[in-house]
Amino acid sequence: MLVSGLVAGFVLGLATGGDWRNLQRFDLKLWPGLFAGVIARAAAPFVGGLALVTSLTGLLLVATVAIVNRALPGAWLIALGSLLNALVTFVNGGMPIDPGALAASGKPPPSDGLHVLLGSNTRLPFLADVLLAPVVNNIYSVGDVVLAIGGFWMAFRLLKNR
Repeated sequence: MLVSGLVAGFVLGLATGGDWRNLQRFDLKLWPGLFAGVIARAAAPFVGGLALVTSLTGLLLVATVAIVNRALPGAWLIALGSLLNALVTFVNGGMPIDPGALAASGKPPPSDGLHVLLGSNTRLPFLADVLLAPVVNNIYSVGDVVLAIGGFWMAFRLLKNR
């Protein structure tokens, strides 16, 4: 969701008169950590038994970079979204996903080592993947939405900053 938010922020920022040259002043501290975190999150479904650890590591790397760069617009939202996702994933041994949302989307339960079905024993169920977005037919968590908003705000403000 972070990448989606960033892309949307860049597109809307440029479409509303933002200047891509503003990015020359963009000073992201620990940027390799962000890169590694995003790669870890993308690779997690493909590393078998290490999927959960890889995903959690990626979330914590993204949160760390965001906290270090907290003066940037949207950074606190990126950190918060990452930490919310890491928390609910850690306490449940995987990101809980709502079976009702899965049924409504027509998707089978994921078998990626990252998700578990939401049930009566789920801790912090309000932070789980429970938000069905019909337009893209995907299921998101509160943390995902917060991450996307943070990424959008960061890109949009950086392009619009004069």
